[in-house]
Amino acid sequence: MKLLFTGGGTMGPVTPLLAVHGALKKIDSSLEGVWIGTRQGPERVVVEAAGFRFYDLPVVRFVRSVSVEWLLFPFRFFCALYKAAQIIRREKPDVVGSAGGYTAVPVVIAAKLFHVPVWIHSQDVHVTLTTRLTAPLGDRLTVAWDQSAQRLGAKARVVGNPVRHSVLTGSRESAYGRFALDRGKPTVVIFGGGTGARWVNAVIVEIVERLLLKANVIHITGRGKRTSQLSREHYAVREFLREEMADALAIADVIVCRAGMGTITELAALGKAAILIPLPHSAQEKNAQAVHDACVVLDQRSTTGDRLLETIERLLQDQGERQTLGKKMHNKLRTDVADELAEMLRGLMK
Repeated sequence: MKLLFTGGGTMGPVTPLLAVHGALKKIDSSLEGVWIGTRQGPERVVVEAAGFRFYDLPVVRFVRSVSVEWLLFPFRFFCALYKAAQIIRREKPDVVGSAGGYTAVPVVIAAKLFHVPVWIHSQDVHVTLTTRLTAPLGDRLTVAWDQSAQRLGAKARVVGNPVRHSVLTGSRESAYGRFALDRGKPTVVIFGGGTGARWVNAVIVEIVERLLLKANVIHITGRGKRTSQLSREHYAVREFLREEMADALAIADVIVCRAGMGTITELAALGKAAILIPLPHSAQEKNAQAVHDACVVLDQRSTTGDRLLETIERLLQDQGERQTLGKKMHNKLRTDVADELAEMLRGLMK
């Protein structure tokens, strides 16, 4: 059997699909995987490492404000749809799956043109434009949150959000050696998502020397986003982590991050204390609201380096609060659903 997944531009729509792919591979090791993503996004390295054959599509975005992009949109969309149709005709997948992202709409439309069954998964609390456009075309529609199901109607089934098995296999002991950490200090892990976050990176560089007095720091900047050459003992700076990410999450006492659903899913699966700083004017703000009592949420527009440092230090000093937040986060979202979704897709393939 062959499945085709689509998603990219960020890692958000990628991680749940990889979780389901991993569960399917355990059932059928001969399963073929094809991925349609973006040319410049971070997903290619990750999905190829998971065994997918990768194709890219032109990024098609509908800009809300008046722009020359409006004139180019029909041409770009037709090009993306034509290329998606060529790929599907060549690969002949048994099922197509999407969890959003820039490539979803043309791929889902092309799949329906060739009568290929389609699975749509909606992660974010806020139902995105991509989901609203593709959901009517899905043969199966699953969502992570009750709120999303209410907006999408009776067709939507609430399942939670799947987490990759590899995320659960991290080792604190391995992390000490891998990142050259001080065993006598707690560890703060900081990242801004698959494409990084300039604001997060800049504010961490501002406070990191003071933070290192209290903790180890693992700072994941995003590909090509490392701007500081600051080198300090017990300060591990990486542009991107793959299998090492599980160790970083395992050793984290406090995590500072954005509020994408891939990130929230991993926090819930591991029961980690976190400081969420959602990207302003994005779906992340609704995600953060949904878990606001299970973490600390800061508004980027009113957060200074000093305030962030104070918040991190307060959590580091209060183990009881960290444990309470971690338990609440774990109970917020079902994440052990990859096997259930894999069985659903097997039925859809048949």
